[in-house]
Amino acid sequence: MKKFPLRKRTRSILTATLAVAVTVVAAACSSGGSSGGGGGTTTLKLITWVNPPAVQALNKIDAEFEKANPNITVKLQTAANVNGPYETLLQQSVNSSTADIVTSNFPLLPLPKTLSTSNTTPIQLYVTKGAFAPLNGQSFLSDYTSAAQQAETYQGKTYGLVSGAYQEGVFYNKAIFAQYHLTPPTTFSQFLALCQTLKSHGVQPLYTALGGVGPIYLQFIYYEAMTDLWYPKAPGGNLATALMNGTEKWTDPAFVQGMNEEKQIAPYLEANYTGAPWQTMAGGDFAAGKYAMELDGSWDLSSLHQANPKLQLGYFPLPFSSNASDNQAYAQNDLTFYVLNSSPNKTAAMKWLAYFSSPQIYAQYVNITGISSSQNSGTFTGFASQVMGSWFGKGVLQDVLYPALSPSNGYYDQAANWADLQLSVIQGKMTAAQAAATYQKDWTASS
Repeated sequence: MKKFPLRKRTRSILTATLAVAVTVVAAACSSGGSSGGGGGTTTLKLITWVNPPAVQALNKIDAEFEKANPNITVKLQTAANVNGPYETLLQQSVNSSTADIVTSNFPLLPLPKTLSTSNTTPIQLYVTKGAFAPLNGQSFLSDYTSAAQQAETYQGKTYGLVSGAYQEGVFYNKAIFAQYHLTPPTTFSQFLALCQTLKSHGVQPLYTALGGVGPIYLQFIYYEAMTDLWYPKAPGGNLATALMNGTEKWTDPAFVQGMNEEKQIAPYLEANYTGAPWQTMAGGDFAAGKYAMELDGSWDLSSLHQANPKLQLGYFPLPFSSNASDNQAYAQNDLTFYVLNSSPNKTAAMKWLAYFSSPQIYAQYVNITGISSSQNSGTFTGFASQVMGSWFGKGVLQDVLYPALSPSNGYYDQAANWADLQLSVIQGKMTAAQAAATYQKDWTASS
């Protein structure tokens, strides 16, 4: 499922306007309204951003839903990009109650200790101010894993239906691996040896592209370093919370070690990785067989397959630890559905979510999009499940790994700038210890 640049992780705050929007929504919520699905024809409006496989899947599901529910028409509206254009559509739709089901890929958790319009994302603000209807009591909610439910739960109520998660890591060309008798590594030293072997045969080991998105696309490296080295020792199995409440610090030796190891990987990256356009990751030289491995997210598998159907792909998490059992996939929940509390069609909206969650329909969605299932069971046969193998649906989720970055933090602990220090370390412009100290200096634990 091809996404647009992962600047989506930038938590743009629409403070003043958003606060007004939530006030309007709260007033609308108090007036009630939960019709839909009764007599006459109901038009159910769903909004999302343009992710071609997701839009394809949703259009198919909507058509089937309409056949099963002839008194309900589903209108799907999209905006061109998950960032600016869709953020605007989301805000307008919530503010004016012009949609029934909205979507987001911003996580609800972790939440800042003290909530305000200046340190929460739009989704966090909408949830905490009552803009969305809780899903508790809906029978379909039990189809989803406890982790998926917990990720969208606030004060005991679950507000979002997580459609699935994507894993990040290393996608490799099986033909090249077979040619040089290579197997997926399970430790950091094995990974470096693998890269050196490829390089000795004149094969470029790794491909990734930062052009057009900037250092944030190094997330395919730094999230894995945190997952493998730091997360295993986090108090309560929640590194994000520990960093936010100050029981863990950015100067932790595991974080420093991770950045030092990132620098050791850098010589094996494509020479122009900072300038190569991010779009090439979905169908460029790696798809053409010119590189042995690509650092990417599983959402690009569909596009890679379309670019070269003959490409034989495999997957493994980028390993940073010398202890193989600590090396896990990093995963992030993606497209999540919310029902507006002010919607006059809540009954129809819940009926749509129940239909979407039914095993056969949900399997269609997973197979078309390549997303990993967030349900408790099911059989999935899509290309992504074949490539991911036993890793499909597994991984340490972002909400327990990476803390919320608030605008009240210093410069380098704001979402738009956090990755800059990672690039500085990788390029040798500062040491890992210096970067860690800068992160800690700019950090506000109670944000």
